[in-house]
Amino acid sequence: MSAQFLSRWSVIGVEGDDAVTFLQSQLSNDIAGMAESQLRMAGLCTAKGRLLGSFFMLRQGKQVFLVCRKETVAALVKRLSMFVLRSKCKVRDCAAEYQVTFKADTTPALPMRVQWDEHGHATASLRAIGAVTPGFQLVATSEQADQAHADDEFEYALQQLGIAYVSQPTVEMFVPQGINFDLVGGVSFSKGCYPGQEIVARSHYLGKVKRRVFQASAGALPTVTAGQDVWLEGKENEPAGTVATAVQFNGQQHLLIELPVDDAERADAAFAIKTDTGVVALKVQAPPYDVHQKGNVFE
Repeated sequence: MSAQFLSRWSVIGVEGDDAVTFLQSQLSNDIAGMAESQLRMAGLCTAKGRLLGSFFMLRQGKQVFLVCRKETVAALVKRLSMFVLRSKCKVRDCAAEYQVTFKADTTPALPMRVQWDEHGHATASLRAIGAVTPGFQLVATSEQADQAHADDEFEYALQQLGIAYVSQPTVEMFVPQGINFDLVGGVSFSKGCYPGQEIVARSHYLGKVKRRVFQASAGALPTVTAGQDVWLEGKENEPAGTVATAVQFNGQQHLLIELPVDDAERADAAFAIKTDTGVVALKVQAPPYDVHQKGNVFE
């Protein structure tokens, strides 16, 4: 199949002798112990443990590529560059050199893996959804790609896998556990310090995680966007949760919503989103992994 361009996703490059050690001190996951054949996720947090951005990480030699939502790139490049200091590396927006394309393959592929070709292009596989293994490719911007943008199909696949991500409306809204980032392989609890690490670790080791992301679906209209409040019927004094991601696909809206676990698992709970043009009733279900576990269940 032809590659399908992802217009809402882009690439940050970090390259140089200290690229890996620098990112090891900044991101939530272990990159020092990551092989070139592995795909990992990671987050960049504030000192208070709130996610400024989330990435798919690919590594090749002294280069690390961070695939993230395009509208977050400029702020993330600026933020990371502030902390480079004397490290021998450079952080830059790679959109002029690389583009991200979508792939959905019926050929069995190992989960969370990367294959590099002789041109420095990467093919990354996520996890299987039925007979299809979705993923993405990192290719030169000059490469020909199908201009029928595949963002909705890619983001629907992420929703089906229970993988949330940070977009502009949700910057600094969530701690990693709030969007299940620890469950899908985005957090290492043994790698050492990074901004916000103490708060993220405290939630992991000292208490029950009370809020998690759940899957939800709704009709095509009114349109729901990330960052909107989610309300629980009978509790009108404050929102119950927040929309983490939202995508339209096959005539429906598919969401990941952050909710209190106890409320989300109530059989009689009715959730909705209030918009200027109406109320959107939600059908809520658990993601395809156990939200009561701690740590990565994707390995």
